[in-house]
Amino acid sequence: MSARKAYIINRLPYITQYVNNHYQEELNLVLIANKCNISKEYLACFFKKEMELIVETYLNNVRAEHVYQELKKQKKNLTQVAIDNGFSSIGTMDRAFEKLYSKSASKIKKELIK
Repeated sequence: MSARKAYIINRLPYITQYVNNHYQEELNLVLIANKCNISKEYLACFFKKEMELIVETYLNNVRAEHVYQELKKQKKNLTQVAIDNGFSSIGTMDRAFEKLYSKSASKIKKELIK
């Protein structure tokens, strides 16, 4: 195994696990890069190359998946669900939902309540 391949095998799960464990917090490229001891530029390029999406999209997908699970179980309002899962607003959450599920969070919530 090449040194590069070993690096990728170790680095990528560390980054994704960190995002998955801290998605409810205010995260951005700089914070994640600092936690991983790499530059934000390197993180952005490395992540895009290896995951074929940008860090922000990955983070929003993780958050949206957690919101989706929460919508199936709870009756909280969408603003509270968005904030509890790290989104800054319903608008940000809805954009993530549109990209991931092709529907807004409120539309999915209505479908799940039926």
